[in-house]
Amino acid sequence: MDSTLDLLLKIQSLNDEVEDTKTQLTQMPQEMAKLEKQMSTREEELKTAEARILDLKKTYKLKEIEIADNEEKMAKLNTQTFAVKTNEEYRAILNEVDFLKQKNKEIEDEMLGFMEEEEKLNNSIDAIRAETKEFTDATKSRIAELKQRSESLTEQQKIAEANLNDNIAKLPEDVKVLYKRVAKVRDKTVCAIVDNTCTGCYANLTHQFLNELKKRNKILLCETCGRILVYTTSG
Repeated sequence: MDSTLDLLLKIQSLNDEVEDTKTQLTQMPQEMAKLEKQMSTREEELKTAEARILDLKKTYKLKEIEIADNEEKMAKLNTQTFAVKTNEEYRAILNEVDFLKQKNKEIEDEMLGFMEEEEKLNNSIDAIRAETKEFTDATKSRIAELKQRSESLTEQQKIAEANLNDNIAKLPEDVKVLYKRVAKVRDKTVCAIVDNTCTGCYANLTHQFLNELKKRNKILLCETCGRILVYTTSG
């Protein structure tokens, strides 16, 4: 029975390895997706900054054209003052000229703001590009590592599952049936004893029950959770 109990502990260890590998493989796509999103966000921020610089240049040019148009209108209006026949017409022309002057002043204030914003972006864009490239390169490298690790874990999982099934097949038939029955309802099927406690449900075991476990001459189940218990010299 000693060998069967040790085999059960080995089976549990292999099962733990399989489950741990499954957990890691499940988490990796989520981590890679998170990294992809972070990388995409950084690249979009750079594109937004670059697009804003181009937009500011374009808008500045349009404002220059608008000012030139207004100045042309003012020149024509000033010429018209020589042909007016009434004071009312003269004042109307002057009011229109004043309006265009004020409009140009407002446009110039806008243009000054555009220049200041563009200068600020130009001063930081190189740093943004460098930081984005550094982050993107590091992220791509990390994603490549995760993909390689995923492939390695997948192979490791296959080997562990094969070893697990091979060792389960070595169990005596009655023990195998019991193991599979417990495995259906418990994530951890076989538990070693630590500090006189079941490591599955952490229930304290009675002195009499511990003595029976120490004999290692039969399969015993935890009276609280129903898991298979195994006493070891280190337990």
